[in-house]
Amino acid sequence: MNNYLIMDYQFVYQEQGDLISLDNFIMEKKNELLEEVKLENDKGSSCNIFYDTAIREDIFSIHFILYIYTGGAHDIRYDRVFYYDLNDKKEVFLDDIIENKKDFFSVLSNKAKDKLLHEKKDLIYDDLYLLEDGLKPIEENFKYLFFDVDHLKVIFPPYQVGPWSSGEISVNIPYSDIDKYLKV
Repeated sequence: MNNYLIMDYQFVYQEQGDLISLDNFIMEKKNELLEEVKLENDKGSSCNIFYDTAIREDIFSIHFILYIYTGGAHDIRYDRVFYYDLNDKKEVFLDDIIENKKDFFSVLSNKAKDKLLHEKKDLIYDDLYLLEDGLKPIEENFKYLFFDVDHLKVIFPPYQVGPWSSGEISVNIPYSDIDKYLKV
């Protein structure tokens, strides 16, 4: 029997006042993730789901983190980020938010590398191979983008740019560095 624990953070969005649509969207995405977990794991295990939210202009970001324990040294972690357009009241994707993705990912790669080497050096443990591979300017390496009010938070799950023991490593990129690539 699988055991699922879902940790919800209270979300209040007063500006638009459309909590029902947002609650429905969050619940829909949470259920999608639970279905994925059920399909991947039919043995007994535990699953914890956490999420965080942010808003930049009309884009609502939701970052889900799933921890599944099936035995072993530590949980298996899955990350997903979803975006919701508050004006159009529908899910949107990075293609709807970002222009010229190739150049955008190149800029993110350079900015993130600089911040990691100068601000988070103790978390990456001089593993330059892991760092270089995890920062290649490809979409796969930058699929956890969190559009916060005053910066873009780039999230790197464990093992992407550092060891598991460092946990999630993130860097904040000022919008002034990337505004020309944003459609919103």
